[in-house]
Amino acid sequence: MVKIGIIGHAGRLGKPLVDILNKHPKADIVYTESRKEGSRGKLSETYLVFLALPYEESKKYILKLEGKKIIDLSIDHRNSSEWVYGLSELNKNEISKATRVANPGCYATSIILGLAPLKGNLKDISISSTSGISGAGLTKTEEDNFKIYKDERNHPQIKEIEKTLDLENILFVPQRIDSAERGIVSTIFAKYEHHGIKDIYEKFYESKPFVKIKDEIETKNIIGTNYCQIKVSEYGGKIVIISTLDNLIKGGAGQAVQNFNIMYGFDESLGLV
Repeated sequence: MVKIGIIGHAGRLGKPLVDILNKHPKADIVYTESRKEGSRGKLSETYLVFLALPYEESKKYILKLEGKKIIDLSIDHRNSSEWVYGLSELNKNEISKATRVANPGCYATSIILGLAPLKGNLKDISISSTSGISGAGLTKTEEDNFKIYKDERNHPQIKEIEKTLDLENILFVPQRIDSAERGIVSTIFAKYEHHGIKDIYEKFYESKPFVKIKDEIETKNIIGTNYCQIKVSEYGGKIVIISTLDNLIKGGAGQAVQNFNIMYGFDESLGLV
């Protein structure tokens, strides 16, 4: 059993993280801490600590956690060369040897997984991503409302997307449905000059247990799971890639546990299926 600490356990990502780890056969939560509920247990007994904190808060704990393995679910360390970028499907080898892992953002996970099989072969990439309200840490409303926000390259996750895929100047429009709780759908448009795109995706992800290539995309099929489902279509020299996941699980807590499994040499699906 690995003795685990969770700082931020009462937050939007912390709660599903606790739920998953409480059922994990190799995890023992011995320390929790949050502003709302205070701390319980002994931090000194932990081997690995998950940080599920708001922007700029994780940095305050790094010295305090010296000598422990850390998985940070916040944005604070995603573009740092001193941390391994924890996209499980692309960086498994690096994660397996890491002591500090920066969990990717939810939009970034859906977009990078959608584009990774064609890395280096795409032009004129435009992306529209729609999420439920929980991605903003809010509660869904009764009134229907679509909100376009942080467009014109203002969204902070653009940096990690471009860095991981070696891209520049992607067009990215995020939008939020305030009356929907969970889920992300990223629709990606690009120029691609070859054929057989579905075969490329199926081969690329054939050994990745949490990415599935589908002919239909509905968020109800991935809510509450650690799966990302992808649909690809060709139209002459253009393609459309649609990628969907649960922003709190595959886009957050579930992927963090997937990284935990990889770091300790467990089956990466352990506790997640």
